[in-house]
Amino acid sequence: MKSDFQVEGINQNALFTLKVHRGEGMALVAMNWRTGTPPRNFVGFAIEYKEPGGDRFFALKNRITFPAPDGEVNPNRLSTRLSPIQKFRWVHFPRNAEMPGEFVYRVSPVFMDKQDVLSYGVPQEAAIELRRETYPGKLNVTFTRGFVSSQAFVDKYVGQGQGMETLIPPKASEGLDFVPSHPKAEEALKWMGFEARHAILEVLDEAISDASADVDVVAYDLSEHEVYVRLLKLANRLRIIIDDSDDHGKPTSGESIAADRLRRAGANVKRHHMSNLQHNKTIVVSGTVCNAVVCGSTNYSWRGFFVQNNNALIARGEGPVKIFRKAFEDYLSNDSNVGADFGRSCSHRSVGRDQ
Repeated sequence: MKSDFQVEGINQNALFTLKVHRGEGMALVAMNWRTGTPPRNFVGFAIEYKEPGGDRFFALKNRITFPAPDGEVNPNRLSTRLSPIQKFRWVHFPRNAEMPGEFVYRVSPVFMDKQDVLSYGVPQEAAIELRRETYPGKLNVTFTRGFVSSQAFVDKYVGQGQGMETLIPPKASEGLDFVPSHPKAEEALKWMGFEARHAILEVLDEAISDASADVDVVAYDLSEHEVYVRLLKLANRLRIIIDDSDDHGKPTSGESIAADRLRRAGANVKRHHMSNLQHNKTIVVSGTVCNAVVCGSTNYSWRGFFVQNNNALIARGEGPVKIFRKAFEDYLSNDSNVGADFGRSCSHRSVGRDQ
């Protein structure tokens, strides 16, 4: 084991090497043939996994399979022991990735003879813990899933009249009060927003629970309902800077409506031109129980949470809070200059206006 982020199979009798890389709620399974190229009868890898504390292996499934003698292809996903993965790497999202303990991966090479009979070579195994936090209690690197155009999203949540319009609002300006009508909305939004959405809302919930906590927010887009209602609950403990450039400055925008409602709730609200696109979306929580910073590319919008590929970093401790509060004060005291702290850094996303 090189580190808790990467483990290796140790079976020297296997014809290939195996490395499993820890990701965010996922594992990258990577294989490499030991010598030369695989033989012509090699047809891929069977990949199986066992949950922490489990007593059996489950085969990953493949939607690509071998044709039957009549040429027809089974449309169902089959076990990779029957429809092996024909790649040397695969990303697996376990259903219960947050379970504590080690996930064990077993990978076997699959061969096919001239009669189309499958056989299996010596396997490799490797065990890895897929922890929810990158560095528990210190730093968590999180991402939205951003897979709305994927086959997995279509399989799970699209069909029978249930499309994206039932999950996210058609216009950003409608986002603050939009209620999804999809029958599996809660499950779908959790799937789409993935760890980034969960981590951002978790920090806001911690701030609400810590009555001593003050919260400073810099928002470019602000039109997502779940973030907005949590900010409302913070009331006079909240200082927030909200962009007012271009469409954001219109009185009907989600940003303008949120600003008005937050002011009425007692929050200290400032509108600010942020040089067109602004990528330091931050939440700083300073309290006796919760000291945390959220930063990264994730806009507080429906598209930012549920459509795009975005990141959110959650840093814990007084050190990060001090740095980001200084940056916030720099923003707060400047009307036309974003200042040195935020001006030199961004999360390197170049996208148009979010919904």
